[in-house]
Amino acid sequence: MQATFGENISLLEELKKSLSIPRFQTYRTLAKNDDMRAVELYQWNAKLGQSLYIYLQGWEIRLRSKLNGFLVWKYIANWPYDERAPRQMNASDRRRLQEARQRQEMQRSVQAAPTSAIVADLSAGFWVSQLSGSYRIPYVWRHNLPRVFPHDRVLDAKDAWAICNDLLILRNRVAHHEPILQLPLDRRMRDLKRVVAAMCPATQAYCEASCSFDAVWRARP
Repeated sequence: MQATFGENISLLEELKKSLSIPRFQTYRTLAKNDDMRAVELYQWNAKLGQSLYIYLQGWEIRLRSKLNGFLVWKYIANWPYDERAPRQMNASDRRRLQEARQRQEMQRSVQAAPTSAIVADLSAGFWVSQLSGSYRIPYVWRHNLPRVFPHDRVLDAKDAWAICNDLLILRNRVAHHEPILQLPLDRRMRDLKRVVAAMCPATQAYCEASCSFDAVWRARP
């Protein structure tokens, strides 16, 4: 960074405009108004997001797969069209399910879209919501949570939701290129590893073999 921008003020100013002044100011504040350090922090933030991506991807895909499996078990294979499912959902999730159904029906010109297409269409927020307090009684999470997290019998529904909700916030910040460097990412990574391993040790092993987070986290500029 120093070699690229340290001796070229006009290039640095152009970069600041490209990032947008308000966005850059976040890093400049963290850098105590040192522009070069702000650029280094911005780069580190991007590398942190990159290093987290594989685990966040594994978590999101496995979570929706596990929860879809649970809903298939609780209702029917085509559960998005079973009237019992939306009836037990809160208003926000009912709306999200209806919108996903409508999008897929319209895109495919069918009256009933495949469950797999609707599952992939539903947001990460929908799936995390299924672990919230709204569903502890309808889904009997006290007894049924091992269907989602079979490899961690200590994990309860309250902690599972709290961890996954924090991961959802992190996932959204990474996806929208927001600052994450000020978050307790070492703790988030421990939680991420825990819930992924709780769902699927094979997914955890795949993510672990590809993850560079620890090295990037230690390389704080």
